[in-house]
Amino acid sequence: MKFMIIFWGIFLFFFCVPFPIFIYMMSEDLATEPRNSLAVSYGYLGFSLLIWLYILAFFVNNLFIKTFKQKNTIHSILRNGIPREAKVIRYQLLKYIPKTNMNVIQVVLSFPNLRNTMIEHEMMFHDSRPQEKRFDAGNTVKVLLNPDVSQEPYFILNDQKVGFNTSGMILRTAFIILLIAYIIGLYYYFYMRESFDFGWRFLTFMHPIIFSGVMTIIYVLVFQLISGKFFKNKKEEQILFSGRNAEAEIISVSQTGLMVNDQPEIKIQVSFKDFRGKEHIAVYKKIVSLLNLSSVPKYGRIEILYDENDPGKIMIPKIF
Repeated sequence: MKFMIIFWGIFLFFFCVPFPIFIYMMSEDLATEPRNSLAVSYGYLGFSLLIWLYILAFFVNNLFIKTFKQKNTIHSILRNGIPREAKVIRYQLLKYIPKTNMNVIQVVLSFPNLRNTMIEHEMMFHDSRPQEKRFDAGNTVKVLLNPDVSQEPYFILNDQKVGFNTSGMILRTAFIILLIAYIIGLYYYFYMRESFDFGWRFLTFMHPIIFSGVMTIIYVLVFQLISGKFFKNKKEEQILFSGRNAEAEIISVSQTGLMVNDQPEIKIQVSFKDFRGKEHIAVYKKIVSLLNLSSVPKYGRIEILYDENDPGKIMIPKIF
């Protein structure tokens, strides 16, 4: 994971910072006359400012605001969370950190959700008291459910501690400062270099002031798309922690034709009755490993979870 973060960080830096400037310097002659009318140039200037303000807001939101919101949410759960007894189904030691005497572990917990439906959830965290062996398979631990499933996290351990990683916050702050310095430097350098008393009339779409921002926007959008495909599905998580269970009849199972990392996406159409007795037909899509494809049930009945307020939205916790 760290390697991927470093790789994509370098990718972002190269294609969004030196690459547009290098291409511009190599392909553009230094113009001593205005390239655009006053109206067009100020249009480009306003467009560039909107791009960079959006980029700055995106990183501030993801690096700071979401972190503070999550901390406040955890404090709220500690005060108002719904207690549950969770059984440890599976335990895996990922890494031991001698300096802090902590284990990085991955466990699968089984406990009732907000609708008292038994669910299983996998989580990874730092165990600060490994000598107590609290998370060995078969043990029970206390958890608190978040009564508001519109906010993450959806549950926490009963004795979870809340705090900030000081080094991480310093790095985030340094990144934002460097980003602001880069934006200001970009405008200052090219204005001093190319304005020639004509103001911003040297701006074009391919100018680094604009194109560098456009490349960063593309990177942000691609990152959001990739994270939506490969990381946890927020809607599914909400259904898992607040959904009602039902027994559904499988209508059809097929492949959608979409492949992600050579793994096929399947579509399962089911019919079921909600807790009011009303019948619904819903479709569930999921990326499935080729090794598990043959284990996907093609007919019969299957346990599902559905959104009480929108029964057309379902998830199948155990697809095979």
